[in-house]
Amino acid sequence: MNSLVSICIPTYRRPALLREAIESCLQQTYREIEILVGDDSQDDASARMVQALGRSDVIRYFQNKPALRQAENINRLLDLAKGSRLVLLHDDDLLLPDAVESLLGCWQKEPGITAAFGKQYLITMSGEVLLKDSEVLNEGYHRRAALAGLQESSLKSALVCQFPNNGYLILTEAARTTRYSDRPEVGDYCDLDFGLRLASRYERFYFIDRYTAKYRLTDSSISKVNLRADLIYRLIQSVPLPEDLEPVRADCLRANAWPALNSLLALGDMRAAFEIYSSRHYGLSRRLSPRGLAQGLLLAAPTRFSMALMSAWRRLRR
Repeated sequence: MNSLVSICIPTYRRPALLREAIESCLQQTYREIEILVGDDSQDDASARMVQALGRSDVIRYFQNKPALRQAENINRLLDLAKGSRLVLLHDDDLLLPDAVESLLGCWQKEPGITAAFGKQYLITMSGEVLLKDSEVLNEGYHRRAALAGLQESSLKSALVCQFPNNGYLILTEAARTTRYSDRPEVGDYCDLDFGLRLASRYERFYFIDRYTAKYRLTDSSISKVNLRADLIYRLIQSVPLPEDLEPVRADCLRANAWPALNSLLALGDMRAAFEIYSSRHYGLSRRLSPRGLAQGLLLAAPTRFSMALMSAWRRLRR
């Protein structure tokens, strides 16, 4: 296993944010890195920015013409990576300076691991760290001191989203074997799908109880929250699991039932919405709650009326 770490950054017409992402990589305390940029934009703004950095000794830039879209852009970077381990970094997110060094240290403790990851700060568009929100995020995703170390189940780690959507360090061969998918049923949630399929193939995920990355709340990431929560629900529902993890799946489905139902109501897919509404994951107590009764009324109403109400409600939330 060579000591080079490849940092793969897929980008899409955001040169200012891309510059910040690259600079966070150039500041790494671990120096044996290469930075691969896969550019799906069709202008030369990002190309000029990368060239102006003057770091062709570290940065390898590739422009995709025609655009490959998210999954295939990432897969191209996986194939081009020269390091035996790699980091996937979204172009609007950042690595802390000691991220690679800290994550590499996990292999010293557990040489046979597949992937290592830490905690994420939430930051605003301007880069301000949201400390309290970050604590809530990591607690909600089971990233806390008591769970540090080698995880008992990689599938559980992926299922509860403890394994993050980027900023992790992973064996390059494992990433290439798993690959990203652009199947219609995956939609915008190819990161979750990748984590679930990776965990289905490989065990031994390692979590360190320290911050290693910053996740930026962009306008687009906020607007997409729960927009297609039905896809998340279906992904969780379809992943093969051992019997002992079925209670974890059930908890995840319960957590996603409400937003998934909203998504299906907005799409006018009343049959699929009713399947969730009548399932044990939604439950009688929810059906009798004010929100549950409201969703029940929307299910009973004419489809066009329900879709119009859901569309108006989503506009108000933005």
